[in-house]
Amino acid sequence: MSSSPSNAPAGEHAVAWYEAVPPRVLLALVLTAVVSVLVFAVSELAYSDISDNRIEGRRAVQAQAYVLRVREQVLAAESSQRGYLITQEDRYLAPYDKAVSSARSAQSSLLSTLGDQSPLRKDAVQLGALLEQKLDELNVTLHMARDRQPGMALATLHTDVGLNLMEQIAVTSRKLDDELGQQFKVRSETLTRLFQQQRWGVGLVVFLNMAFLAILGTIMVRNFHEREQSRRRLKEHAEQLETAVAERTEELSALSTYLQSNAERERSSLARDLHDEFGAILTSAKLDVAWLQGNASMSPEPVQERLVQLSGALDEAVNLKRRVIENLRPSLLDHLGLAAAIQWHVQEACDRADIACDVVIPDESLQVPPHIAIDLFRLVQEALNNTVKYAQARIFEVSLEQRGGDYVLRMKDDGIGIAQFQPDHLTHGLAGMQHRVRALQGHFTVETAPGQGTCIEAVIPVASPVTPSADMPSTSGQAATAF
Repeated sequence: MSSSPSNAPAGEHAVAWYEAVPPRVLLALVLTAVVSVLVFAVSELAYSDISDNRIEGRRAVQAQAYVLRVREQVLAAESSQRGYLITQEDRYLAPYDKAVSSARSAQSSLLSTLGDQSPLRKDAVQLGALLEQKLDELNVTLHMARDRQPGMALATLHTDVGLNLMEQIAVTSRKLDDELGQQFKVRSETLTRLFQQQRWGVGLVVFLNMAFLAILGTIMVRNFHEREQSRRRLKEHAEQLETAVAERTEELSALSTYLQSNAERERSSLARDLHDEFGAILTSAKLDVAWLQGNASMSPEPVQERLVQLSGALDEAVNLKRRVIENLRPSLLDHLGLAAAIQWHVQEACDRADIACDVVIPDESLQVPPHIAIDLFRLVQEALNNTVKYAQARIFEVSLEQRGGDYVLRMKDDGIGIAQFQPDHLTHGLAGMQHRVRALQGHFTVETAPGQGTCIEAVIPVASPVTPSADMPSTSGQAATAF
């Protein structure tokens, strides 16, 4: 019953993914990947340039702020210095000191922001020098006022020194502010140009990718269409094959049913011929031997012994004839019913094989039509034959009952079971039993496992169709003969 797994052909090999993909699809995928890499490279280069220009533009804006702060704080320091000189009140000194500190801090931040390589560093250094000159001029005036020389301090206000320094600071700061503004404008224009280039680049890449995707989509749609057509053709072909297989299976099933029915008819005919003709010959021979034995009392002893041997041989022939006829067509099935036939057959076969048996069949309440009875008997006969030959069982159990509209036949043994059992690949004996049940529109199941025995169940509808095997000649004449 075991079936060996089918081996794959020697030349068969796994198909690689790139072998299954059409070349045009691979080309579109490769081009899309190349364009994507180029986009990434261009984007990285543009990002680097944009970052540099953004940093330089931000630096120019910060430098402009520091230039403006220097100029504002110088004006604030000068205003505080004038207020102190006029009022001699110390409350102007704190704003002065704060403005001086803020101006120098802004100048230092300006130089730090521009860096050593900036072309504007020279103007920034010049602005710092002018800032220090102006702060020195303011400090000198404040020291005079603090040293009780307010007249001299006020006199310095009428000179042109402070005015000239402020004008120079204003001119230098405006020049530096203009140059920084121009630098910021250049960086802004560069950023705008880079963003525009990046936009055009991204648009071009998107367009190319969309073109490749359109090509890829067209190819895939065409492939899907062809695949769907192939699938439908395969489905139609498979349906045609299934129809053909179903027709052939139905034909084979009908042929098998016919052969089984014909075999039953032949068995019945052979059993009848053996019973009628061979039985008559054996009966006549038996009567002749009996007559010879009755009239051979005065014969020599060797003749009497030979007659006794001949009589024993005829008895064995009669018993053999009876067993053969019962195997071909059990007479008990026709005269005493299915329960008695199964009981007799199981008991006799189990006694010969030294196996215990348990038959549970309601004799009176169970009425089985002849065309179903013969098939049920053959099922029991085949199952018992398999148990005796292969199962190594200690007991064989049979039960038959009617559940609603079905006859349920159950046969079980406690043998070694069926190794590597596959329900879809039954052995010839089980397959014949299954076909016999299906011919009666029933259900056939086998439950087995190594070391756990085998259980076979057949469920046959009471209203099963009459097969040709039901129209078989009866062997009712068998019961009329003593042997």
